Amino acid sequence: MMRVTLDQLVPHRAPMQWINALIDCTKTTATATACFRENDFAVTAGKISETALVECVAQTVAAALGQRAQAGVGKSGAAANGMLIAVSNFKIQSPTPLGKTLHIEIREQKRLGPMLLIAGKISCEGQIIATGELSLYA
Repeated sequence: MMRVTLDQLVPHRAPMQWINALIDCTKTTATATACFRENDFAVTAGKISETALVECVAQTVAAALGQRAQAGVGKSGAAANGMLIAVSNFKIQSPTPLGKTLHIEIREQKRLGPMLLIAGKISCEGQIIATGELSLYA
């Protein structure tokens, strides 16, 4: 089985590619990892931008869609034409640590044609960092 890289699954590139790996992907769920360091684009004065956490959830969705497309078609290729439409109920519950692995979990709640409602959760070492929902066109 050919190993697919993250660059083959998502259109994002450095310095805006913030997830490091897609570690699990099913028909309706996915898990990815991210790790922010002091000099990363999303870090200012030692703090990770809250919008970067929303983007990590969105990039996990993009990676999952890319993985599903690759698995279904049998060829690699980044997810195309996706767009974040809305963010709802996104709550930052604790500070995001630098240099530690974040686990991003997504679950498809509803799909209506190309519209998706995704529930996302970000945690670190078992502690919830953020939760929320994204509406996407994909």
